Amino acid sequence: MSGGRGAEPGAELPPGVAAYLGRATALLWPERRRAVRAELYAHLYHEHLDARLRGLDEAAAWAEALRAAGPVWGVALRLAQVHMGGLTVRTLLLGAALGGAAYAVRPHLTHVPLPVPAQTQPVRP
Repeated sequence: MSGGRGAEPGAELPPGVAAYLGRATALLWPERRRAVRAELYAHLYHEHLDARLRGLDEAAAWAEALRAAGPVWGVALRLAQVHMGGLTVRTLLLGAALGGAAYAVRPHLTHVPLPVPAQTQPVRP
């Protein structure tokens, strides 16, 4: 960290913050990950500064910023929904359409009666 002032933009991140950012952006496409990570870092950094203004020390301020951001996998899922939502919906619709088409043509392609095994002994009540 530079000059003892904490994680200034561009400085080395505290280990907990770096891990949080990595996990929170893990579900995103690589080309979107860098921009979303920077945006999330800016949000965390401002939360950190607010905590510092309230009198918390550096480590406690970062811990407060992470707590305020919420559970990492909840954040990751919401980020994926926002940044990949259109793709997800299109993929699901395409999958449903292909599945429906396969179901519709299946009887015409595989309509062969299954053999019924013959009973060797009569059924007794």
